[in-house]
Amino acid sequence: MLDLTNNEPENNVSHKWRLWLPIGIGALLIIAAAVFYFGRASGDGHARLYGEDELPAIKVVVTNGCGYEQLASEYAAALAGKNIEVVSLGDTPKPIYDKSIIVVRKGDMQDLKRLQKMTGIQRWTSAINEYYSADFEIIVGKDYEEFTSD
Repeated sequence: MLDLTNNEPENNVSHKWRLWLPIGIGALLIIAAAVFYFGRASGDGHARLYGEDELPAIKVVVTNGCGYEQLASEYAAALAGKNIEVVSLGDTPKPIYDKSIIVVRKGDMQDLKRLQKMTGIQRWTSAINEYYSADFEIIVGKDYEEFTSD
């Protein structure tokens, strides 16, 4: 029978270090690579911000909300050159909009801020619809001239 109480304890520290040291170093290298790749900093030490031309286009439906002839298509033409993809044009059932407004259909707040900056339209509301053809709807009101002149 083996008597465990009279044996000298083994010093397994060096054996354990040899086993875990390569695993720890490997994990640190992976973490460092991820931080470098995902958190690249600009020269001043701040996180890199992407320019609008580096971001995906925001998909919108442009809707004529005030009944002026061809307003949706004219406004869509005014968006040319901006990072906005107009997926369709339409008219509201009733031409009652004095003020232009952005309707959030399935977009997020970060893209809403981008869209507000590009269009100048600050008013917004939310009417979430996961089946809508675009992330946002822009309902063009009678104040459209404020948002078409550059």
